[in-house]
Amino acid sequence: MEIVLSIICIVLLVVVIYLLYTTQMKLHEKMAETQANSSSLDRQYNSIISMLTDASRSLGQSDTKINQMINDMHDINVIMTNTKKRGTFGEYQLYHILSLYCGDNSHIFESQYHLSNGKIGDAALHLPGNTKVLIIDSKFPMENYLKIVDNPKDVVYHNEFKKNVKKHIDDISSKYITEETLEEAVMFIPSEAIYLYLCDECADLYDYAHNKKVLMTSPSTLMGVVFTLINITKDFNRSENIKEIEQRIIKLKEDTNRLDERYERVMKNLGTLEKSLKDLAISKDKISKTINQAYDGAIEEE
Repeated sequence: MEIVLSIICIVLLVVVIYLLYTTQMKLHEKMAETQANSSSLDRQYNSIISMLTDASRSLGQSDTKINQMINDMHDINVIMTNTKKRGTFGEYQLYHILSLYCGDNSHIFESQYHLSNGKIGDAALHLPGNTKVLIIDSKFPMENYLKIVDNPKDVVYHNEFKKNVKKHIDDISSKYITEETLEEAVMFIPSEAIYLYLCDECADLYDYAHNKKVLMTSPSTLMGVVFTLINITKDFNRSENIKEIEQRIIKLKEDTNRLDERYERVMKNLGTLEKSLKDLAISKDKISKTINQAYDGAIEEE
């Protein structure tokens, strides 16, 4: 009886220990889950903080970009109202157009071309077969035109603008038409709007410029002049080198005939090689068949 009671006590003790152990494990699991939830909340909190920080940084960058745009507009206004900087801007546009369509080709144009009279043209165009150059000036007077934009009905600014342009035509004609140049010079107007204003409101200046041998151009019309010059140069070079071109064409024809002959020869050799490969495959198959039959001990009559 005592033994039975001892066994029962031991069993109860084991059950109690097991229950205590499982309870402790559940408590540990709950604590771990609570810690994980806390970590998840921390991650979400840090993510929200990061998003807010990025948004704040973006707003700061937007303010910086807006301020930069305002500064850029101010710089453009400074350029348009400052004679020296505006002249540099006109030169930049001129060189950009020439470089874009002519490349770095000194046979077609040169920048800052020095004349023997001490004057320096912003650019000089070289015509094929002619030692003389066509000078381009890009320093266009725009002060009074800007005033016309702000006061379109003011006749005084209009008249002053015409005087400025007329004087500029006279300067170009006297400075850049010499014995070293062609009988014409180009006045580059770095604005399509000003060019159209001259066409509409100052048409008499075109007649005046024509009489002074000055060609007024805008960025788009200057491109037409450049394209024409490039095509003339190509035609001139072809006519100058026509004999050399003919000799090269004859040589290319001979090389083409030689290529055709070699191609025919290679194709014939490929046909012969293909037939030889087929004969070789037949012989290989026969030998392989005989060897396999002999190896298997089953010789068939041919």
